Amino acid sequence: MTETAVALPGSAGRIEALFGTGIKQANIYGPAGSQIYDHFTRNDRAEIDDMLRVAAEHSGPVLELACGNGRTTIPFLEAGYSVVGLDSSPDMLARMRDRLAELDKPELADALETVEGDMSAFALGRRFGIILLGMTTVWNLDKEQRAGLFAGVSEHLAEDGRFLLTLLEFPGLEEGTAPFETVAVTDAHDGVSPVAVTFIEHVDPAEKRRLTSFISHRVVDDAVADSTIYTAWTHLITPAELVAEIEGAGLRVRATHEVSQRNQLMKRNTNIGRRRILIEVSR
Repeated sequence: MTETAVALPGSAGRIEALFGTGIKQANIYGPAGSQIYDHFTRNDRAEIDDMLRVAAEHSGPVLELACGNGRTTIPFLEAGYSVVGLDSSPDMLARMRDRLAELDKPELADALETVEGDMSAFALGRRFGIILLGMTTVWNLDKEQRAGLFAGVSEHLAEDGRFLLTLLEFPGLEEGTAPFETVAVTDAHDGVSPVAVTFIEHVDPAEKRRLTSFISHRVVDDAVADSTIYTAWTHLITPAELVAEIEGAGLRVRATHEVSQRNQLMKRNTNIGRRRILIEVSR
């Protein structure tokens, strides 16, 4: 464990204890973790078609908050929108620039502006016809930070614009049920070497907390050369609570749409009783 590591719950914590000093913790959105994250999400179109469908009824430009590796940004660029992508991780923004370079479509890069910044406290001095926040990233913020997010959206959303955000709905979250986990195992290649990855999602409904862990074992010359647990903590909120906060901030929830596709990692787990919703918000 590193000096900055924190105690992990559930299976991730047991694996960390088993390995002891032979495994380290790192942030999913850091230099190495962002490469693992990119592998799992870059070709995943869950939510994207739904967002494009709703956005098509409104004109841009687009502001994408927590744009990350460009999973949603690039399809919007390909659809002809000009996009400002804001993210707090320079490593994730670098992944997006790499992806655009791989596509060799300079017109897409020309239509993109990136900003390193905090989605709960941003001031760009302009308004947007469409603001996006996908992949249930609103969970990255606590209640105070969410208030900052909604204040920023209100300041940057055009009069007839739309704020589109997505949210996972967990069964039992309202009742505060016992902690539960979702696990998926796969292999990857991050451009350096093969990596065996175990994804563990630990959800504690009573504490309204979720730990996402990617336990990575790098393989070099048929042996494990490095073991790392890449982690991210999030703050759970139910759809009803989120809608109440949005409307309490003076914004208006126009509609909710059920997302038509599950993300690729969750497709491996057929018994997960959850759904993802797209919330359409205006001023």
